[in-house]
Amino acid sequence: MRKHKLSNQEVAQILDDFLIGKGSDWAWDDFTSGMSFEDEQLEKIRLRCAGLGDEFPPDHRSEFCNEQGRRVIRDYIDQLRA
Repeated sequence: MRKHKLSNQEVAQILDDFLIGKGSDWAWDDFTSGMSFEDEQLEKIRLRCAGLGDEFPPDHRSEFCNEQGRRVIRDYIDQLRA
């Protein structure tokens, strides 16, 4: 798999778009399953986000994860934008 070179700000935007329901239908799947990052920290974030649905199961079928999982994503956004 090709290693991507995205900035912290670009990854924060992907995460933010996911939380607000913005972006393409496949953007989240591309991020969690279709990418790999050269930057080790970004790769750790990607892998953790990919598993949030299992770690924090959704309360409703239409969700990826529950509120605790969304809090993890918001914390990553804050960390990446700092």
